[in-house]
Amino acid sequence: MKQGTCLYRLVGTAIGIWAMGATATAQAQTYFPPDVDKSKCSLSSSEFQSWITLPLFGLTSPVYDQTSGMPYIFPVNGPNFEAQNPDHCDFYKWGAQMFLWLTSTIDDVSTQPATRHYPPTLPLVFNTEFFYRLSSDHKELLAQGEGGNGDNLAISLRTAKKDEDESIGQAGGNGVLLTQKPADATKQSSLTYYGVHTNRQYGYFLSLYKNLLSGKTKGTPLPPQFPTTAAETCAVLAYAQQNNYVEKGLIPAAIEKLLCPPNGKSGTMTATENPAKPATAPTQSSSIIPQIEPAVDFLSMAVEVKSSWVEAATLPADSAGKYILQNLKIPVYDRSNPNHWMVKESATREMALVGMHVVGTVQGHPEMVWATIEHENNAPNALYYYTNDKNQVVAVSDPQTKTGWLYSNGEIVDAVTEYAKGCDSTPMPAGCIFTSDIVSVGDNEIIGPNGNDPIQPSNVTRLNPWGNAQTQSDTTAISQTTQIISLNRDVKTNLVAQNATDPRQYYFLSGAVWTSDGSIPEHGNATAITGSPLLANTSMETFEQANGCFGCHNTFGSSDGLEISHIFDGISPDLPTVPGN
Repeated sequence: MKQGTCLYRLVGTAIGIWAMGATATAQAQTYFPPDVDKSKCSLSSSEFQSWITLPLFGLTSPVYDQTSGMPYIFPVNGPNFEAQNPDHCDFYKWGAQMFLWLTSTIDDVSTQPATRHYPPTLPLVFNTEFFYRLSSDHKELLAQGEGGNGDNLAISLRTAKKDEDESIGQAGGNGVLLTQKPADATKQSSLTYYGVHTNRQYGYFLSLYKNLLSGKTKGTPLPPQFPTTAAETCAVLAYAQQNNYVEKGLIPAAIEKLLCPPNGKSGTMTATENPAKPATAPTQSSSIIPQIEPAVDFLSMAVEVKSSWVEAATLPADSAGKYILQNLKIPVYDRSNPNHWMVKESATREMALVGMHVVGTVQGHPEMVWATIEHENNAPNALYYYTNDKNQVVAVSDPQTKTGWLYSNGEIVDAVTEYAKGCDSTPMPAGCIFTSDIVSVGDNEIIGPNGNDPIQPSNVTRLNPWGNAQTQSDTTAISQTTQIISLNRDVKTNLVAQNATDPRQYYFLSGAVWTSDGSIPEHGNATAITGSPLLANTSMETFEQANGCFGCHNTFGSSDGLEISHIFDGISPDLPTVPGN
């Protein structure tokens, strides 16, 4: 994804109808007001139960990771999304549920283990065969998991060669994000690293679309937009099966008949509506999730993911158990020159997840839903407003502790701006001279602000919380903020009820954006854009928080709706086949 989101303006100090102050706590964390109005967006325990069950083959009980005990969260039923008459809350729920699916594991059993561990080797959905990893040159989708042709989530600092290229680094330029210097003098700041993935359905569609266009596959070329119906999704899955991109066997064949039957009721039926069940149904064992991958591909539709990571060893001791961890391969830099770091090797390190963009299609929305998730300790919020349970507008100006933030020294700033060109731009600026206080990166090097100044962390603020410009009189923005806060509180409550030590409880949905009519925006100011129009992730769009997701991800007046995804055009249609089929 060519990132370009949200340089937020800090709303000036204002007094709400009801003011709220701050109470310092031992650990920095994003504040979710307990008195928030819950009438417009809530998640009951019974609704959450529908997130952790799949009523196919009678699988109505949750399954849990056999090491950590985390419940497996299923993806949203994308092909049937519009049938539920979704409101704004449903789109926010899509973002929360999809994140929890992506960070579930595929090593599940029917009962929770008595002793629970969270090693950095858990097989998370987006780091297994459910997903492809984008190659470092952005030209291939690599298979993951056992028998795959790519390392699981090799991540990097690389930024775009040109403004129009896909970036695996910070949005919109060459900024590099470091964490604040740890209080422990024996530790150093971590760089922030990035990885890009797509799910298999995205890859299947890309291959079919491009091969039809080139004539390699016979048939009528598809319209230039992502599939948004059950019938389109079934056609993509059929292509994947014909080309050995998806598992074959009794259970996948039965799932195909259940979800994509000849009578055209695909995506709407349940197991009770279609008696044609497999002779051997999946059992609730450690193999249950891999057995039903075709069903998961169908439900999730096309999904892109960008994730951000820091080295876990640099985190404070009191953060243990509060981050999702993975062992990942990263570039390591020689820091002996405080002004100029050079890559010296690649190494596998224990990494902590700090942010994730989740982007995907649902029925009626080829523009994709764009959601972003952050860790609650990343950075403090600027001023925002919400409605409490007494229907009062509350101004939250500074409720957070001043210490312990990953990317902030505790001081709220009104801008985090990069004023420089990157060393890896083409052509490279003479002398690579910088004039900002933001660290910038070259292909294999990181330099200080002016090339001769020390490399230092930036002080980061979430300049426009919950993805909306914050004013006391903007009832629409206040309503969206209120809904997102309410949902986050309920998601955490339900996760803790299932597993009190689930690290996913420490992540929150910062917002989501889509269009009200399913149109694909031609520019970032399209009137149909709704939800969180100024959405940004403090770990990914730190220095580019101005325009919102659609400010960069739009068609620029083109009729090609696939331009909404900046990685799509450059990827080869040749996908890895499933081993052992």
